[in-house]
Amino acid sequence: MSLQARMSESDRRLYNPSRDVAHNFKEVLQLVAARLEDSKWPELAELLSREQVSMDDLGEACAAYCIYVASAVEDPNKSMFAGIADSGFFKCKPAAQVAVMAMIGVSYAGIQHAGIREATIAGEGPLQTVSQLVDSADNLRKYLNRPMWQRKLLRWIEKVKKVINAAKT
Repeated sequence: MSLQARMSESDRRLYNPSRDVAHNFKEVLQLVAARLEDSKWPELAELLSREQVSMDDLGEACAAYCIYVASAVEDPNKSMFAGIADSGFFKCKPAAQVAVMAMIGVSYAGIQHAGIREATIAGEGPLQTVSQLVDSADNLRKYLNRPMWQRKLLRWIEKVKKVINAAKT
């Protein structure tokens, strides 16, 4: 059994650092890298073979993803859209991008299933904020599905908004 804590007496939700995604990033990415190296997902292995994606290409995509996540700490004002663009992730082979994101998704799907069950007591728990997580995931999905020119335009608009807000203060 692992350590779990309540943040306040009135909040019955349980917190566990080993289950929180911000705390287990290193272990999850190690799992992702190992699973990509094992090539045990036949459909994904077929895609990577067909698209001639090497282990070096996968390593490059994993590294760019890590840089993207680290950018949240290194530049707290940078948006997730600018962070992923600046990381070089979009410069990686598209099939390598798909493989990394798919394997992250598979890994977190298992972690979340077990973690939400463990942290929920009598229907009260982390499920209260899942809609916020879904909204964030949906925003990123919509952004990633846009053509490159639209992503560049959105980043430019974001910069203009920052300039306007800075001028207001």
